[in-house]
Amino acid sequence: MTHQQHPQDESDPQEVYARWLDALTHIAFAFSVLALALYLTGVLAPFVAPQALAELWRLPVDQYLARAGAPSGWGWLSLVGRGDYLNLAGICLFALISLVCCARVIPAFLRHGERLHAALAFLQVAVLLAAALNLFPGAR
Repeated sequence: MTHQQHPQDESDPQEVYARWLDALTHIAFAFSVLALALYLTGVLAPFVAPQALAELWRLPVDQYLARAGAPSGWGWLSLVGRGDYLNLAGICLFALISLVCCARVIPAFLRHGERLHAALAFLQVAVLLAAALNLFPGAR
């Protein structure tokens, strides 16, 4: 039987997750290509000069940050207007896709009466947010 003979329920959590995953991946990819183009063409100047990268990349992260004058934690957001940090924003978009998709399927799970799955998705979102916000900095 083909997909057309058995259409999927548009509110099926797997379908919802897949649609959102597809759309957000395309958006993040387009954003990343644009950010890379702006960086490579020099339209947006980088925070760290490309000539300095070969030397800086060899350093441990704390030394890299000190020598480059780069911020740590969420401080990089203040530099998102720079070419190199705009590329970092593109990477972060990819990292957020899973979190957004999990959050989006919670209502679909609830509509289907799948409370346990909804609770697990909610907990996964909560853990991902806590990690992203560094709420437990000592945990490793």
